[in-house]
Amino acid sequence: MFVLNEKLKTPLYTQLYEQIRVQILSGHLSHDTKIPSSRKLSNDLQISRTTVEMAYQQLYSEGYIYSKSRVGYYIEALDLDSASTPLESAVIPTEVIQPTNIQGKYDLRYGKLDPKLIPFSHWQRLINKCIREEKDNLTDYGAPNGNIGLRKEIARYLHDYRGVKCSVEQIILTSGTQHSLTLACQLLKEKTDSIAVEDPGFFGAHSVFANAGFTILPIPLNHHGLAVKVLAATKAGAVYVTPSHQFPTGRIMPITRRLRLVAWARTNNTFIIEDDYSSHLRYNVKPIQSLQSLASDKVIYMGSFSKSLLPSLRTAYVVLPEQLIESSRTLQSGIPSSVPHIIQRSLEYFMQEGHWERHLRKMTRQLRKRHDILIGFLRTKFKDHISISGMNAGVHLLVEVDCLASEQELIAAAGRKGVQIRSSGNLWMSQSKEGKVNVLLGFSALSPELIPKAVQALYNAWLPYLCDKPL
Repeated sequence: MFVLNEKLKTPLYTQLYEQIRVQILSGHLSHDTKIPSSRKLSNDLQISRTTVEMAYQQLYSEGYIYSKSRVGYYIEALDLDSASTPLESAVIPTEVIQPTNIQGKYDLRYGKLDPKLIPFSHWQRLINKCIREEKDNLTDYGAPNGNIGLRKEIARYLHDYRGVKCSVEQIILTSGTQHSLTLACQLLKEKTDSIAVEDPGFFGAHSVFANAGFTILPIPLNHHGLAVKVLAATKAGAVYVTPSHQFPTGRIMPITRRLRLVAWARTNNTFIIEDDYSSHLRYNVKPIQSLQSLASDKVIYMGSFSKSLLPSLRTAYVVLPEQLIESSRTLQSGIPSSVPHIIQRSLEYFMQEGHWERHLRKMTRQLRKRHDILIGFLRTKFKDHISISGMNAGVHLLVEVDCLASEQELIAAAGRKGVQIRSSGNLWMSQSKEGKVNVLLGFSALSPELIPKAVQALYNAWLPYLCDKPL
């Protein structure tokens, strides 16, 4: 019996994950026991099926359960005698603490940045400048939408580089993409109860939508991205997409598909949530104009400084259609900006003085080099044992490995050779992964000279699992 408390800050899927984990480790759920299907458990607990699937995916990724194709999930055999603390008395924590000091020589985790890529000297100088010149403003809470000077700089940048059509009033500063998505949920709640998402897609978005009470409609991808024909057959009141570098496949949505998506939004009087998270990081290809530039009245546009400047800044932005501005003002009335003024003002200086554009050019050159080296050595070592998608943009590749192992086995084997990799298992919802083993490889944390060594370590780790190929 699982008891979930909606009043806790802890997401429902985390509560469910923790309770199942405790029952496994305490021996109440013995190995090879089949756990209820996501459909049955969601009905029993009166929660969304997506919430159950997210809990199961976390358990699967950590090795507590295993999957039998077309049958379901079963409890993994564990050596419970090695547990150092009595687990029967464990309680649901208010948050899940992730380990921060993971050992490894080669960091191929998606989302990490090499400190050598960050302009710390400029940033330190601008922080000091802000402290000297902004004492009065630093003692205030600031405007709900954020510093108007920074919003002007963002509006100029988006117009020049992404063709975004907006006024300063349409821009809201947020503390990250998931905060931006939460704001979008609040604005769309009265208009719809369902949101379509890419499958596979960004797990963080699925979590926000599920916790906000939306019905999530997974839409499969084809060669050009989200399948608009499948979307049109649903009753979705909005759709979330990453068209400039689809996460995690890396597919770039061509203009023809973008126009079809815009036509769908206009025909159905719905909204598109465009997450343009890595649009400025392009290698060997020209950028395609944003969806917002094609339909500013139908697109909620989102961007962030995390992937290209510094994740710990926790600074992102939303560009709202004009028809949602008044609702946003009502929602945010009396609530100060979630981004500290010292960060906003320093970032405004950074953009005003031209450091942002110079940094992007340097970042793109450096990441293109790493991108090309990683692809070259992967192909040289693994040959036709792998296929690579997600090339020419962003900070990751999705690698499909032809092998006799699960993703978790590959990640564990890589870890034993000193290579750190994040799991991609929670990115798939209903779309089948049968017969495919996909691994997400980030290349923004590892210096170019270490990439060949990392690939060699991966090859050594995975060689025992690779399928034999005919000569």
